[in-house]
Amino acid sequence: MDYLSVKDIATKIGLDESSVRRKIHANEIPALKKSKSFFTTEKALEYFSFIEEQKKALLKLQREPITISVVNHKGGCSKTTTAYTLAGTLVSLGNKVLVIDTDPQGNCSQTSLEANVSEDGIILPFENTIKDILLEKKRNGKLSQNIIDKSIRPSLFGYDIIPCDLTLNAILQEIETSSFKEVLLKESIKEFENNYDYIVIDTPPNLGFSMIAPLTASDYVILVTTPDPYSIIGIEQTIDVINSVKRQNSVLSNPKKTEILGIVISRVKGSTKVAKHFIETLTEFANSLKVRVFEEVIAENIKIPETQALQKMITEYDPLSLTSLAYFNITLTVDEVVKKARLKAKL
Repeated sequence: MDYLSVKDIATKIGLDESSVRRKIHANEIPALKKSKSFFTTEKALEYFSFIEEQKKALLKLQREPITISVVNHKGGCSKTTTAYTLAGTLVSLGNKVLVIDTDPQGNCSQTSLEANVSEDGIILPFENTIKDILLEKKRNGKLSQNIIDKSIRPSLFGYDIIPCDLTLNAILQEIETSSFKEVLLKESIKEFENNYDYIVIDTPPNLGFSMIAPLTASDYVILVTTPDPYSIIGIEQTIDVINSVKRQNSVLSNPKKTEILGIVISRVKGSTKVAKHFIETLTEFANSLKVRVFEEVIAENIKIPETQALQKMITEYDPLSLTSLAYFNITLTVDEVVKKARLKAKL
């Protein structure tokens, strides 16, 4: 993957270097930063050109938040890492982003927020979580501004987040008795979504109700998988659930499309025969369903656990790694595809 220097960018787009630097600092040209130098890629430059061409039309559009669920049927596939890295990189592209953690493990919340520590050094649970949002919506039919303000908090990575923890499990039974349980999360989000360009939902690793509610609330879905022999079966089952939600949306006159934006292949260990065979097989399977497989794969990176312990995104901690560049380009693709679709719908 080639880097483009400031001089290269200036030559390609016909601007002087100082103008290019100003645009980079203003987040008008996406770039990765290391020390005092900026780097970008061919894909980033294509993205910049698209944004410039469409800027006038895009400015006419009223903010319409896009909700994206990041899903997988099992843990250990970098689903959560993908969710918060996508969100943080969308912020770096100039978007206002909210992350909603619906995974009771709470890994996204723990990575994104400073720990709530008592004077005795004990880590305390979050004061308000997605549990409180769902309960108030179910019981009262409306969210108070107080519960919204207490539940949404700024993260360490530039986006806002509604955290989650194990207490969500304690109220799932009550929620599942609701006659409108599938749309409870979607209807809750409607009360604060207009403050954002994107809402990214980190979903729990299962195919039950806990995933169906986020899918029902989503315009798009990103599937994350690993290159192992059983993952394609899991992807097929997940797509079946997504298609079931789409049919349900049609019955309920839900405007959410729940469209699959693409499949991210993560934790790839080098160019092994197993990995190559899996990628080829998955791509062939996805093509038969007209589902995108992102061309950038997420390599296994020993620095990911370090970033989680230090509460940093990989794109900040090791910006020029192949992992960072892959996430960077995946996010550019997501932002461009979404904005093109939004523009097409408006014209």
